[in-house]
Amino acid sequence: MIDVLISFISVNGSPGVTTAAMAMTWVWPRHAVVAECDPTGGRALSVFDPDGRHGRTGVFELMLQARAMPLHRAMSSQLLVLPDGTGRHHLLPGVNALREAESLDWRRLTSLFLDLETVDVLADCGRFRSRATPAAVLSEADLVVAVVRNCRGSLQTFAKAVDVVREEHGVFDNEGLVVLLADPEPRTHQRYPAGEIGRELGLTIAGTLPWDPASAAQFTDRHRPGRKFETSPLLTQARKATDEIGRRAMERMSWLRKPPPVVNGHVR
Repeated sequence: MIDVLISFISVNGSPGVTTAAMAMTWVWPRHAVVAECDPTGGRALSVFDPDGRHGRTGVFELMLQARAMPLHRAMSSQLLVLPDGTGRHHLLPGVNALREAESLDWRRLTSLFLDLETVDVLADCGRFRSRATPAAVLSEADLVVAVVRNCRGSLQTFAKAVDVVREEHGVFDNEGLVVLLADPEPRTHQRYPAGEIGRELGLTIAGTLPWDPASAAQFTDRHRPGRKFETSPLLTQARKATDEIGRRAMERMSWLRKPPPVVNGHVR
């Protein structure tokens, strides 16, 4: 089965892109890699390897090793198995500094993601239009998921940015760009109905992640989950969003990568 590449972005602030990408990889039904492609740096290595037993590992080291060995082999040496008990979900840590991100060949790395067989890649691309944004990871993705906080300010900012996203990456259409809502702190922000938001934006709302700071911290602070982590509101909703996002990514991938028709022995 061919793999899919799904890229996660935000357009303002920090609405939970890393949490969304990590949580969905954690519950992904197939083999998957969460790749930290945020040019401002990755944090997951310190979460899952706080003692530094694995040393420096990640996307920058992958590209360095690829100078002396095939890219696929270099990647396998840079992956960490996520401790979810399945053995089929991995982490590719991000860069340590912006200068590393600026030196990376993102197009070559994207080709690697697309060439993987039976391994889906969920790429955390951070904030859209930030310095050194990995444009290739976005423009070549089978599906782009915009993580938007469900509050007035974030929704207004995203609504203004949708056209810019589409213009800068022409492959983004209503089928290729979906929204994943992240609920805000309920005591300080008003939330809006997902259906209403979808109609206003003209985009599909692929799911909603609840306000669950204790569970989110397991992906952004230090991973020390309690007994109820697997049934937490965050992972419960992530599973639902995964079903919808995975289905849409597979459908669009089949359309994007469909071989051209052959007529009279010639490719049209």
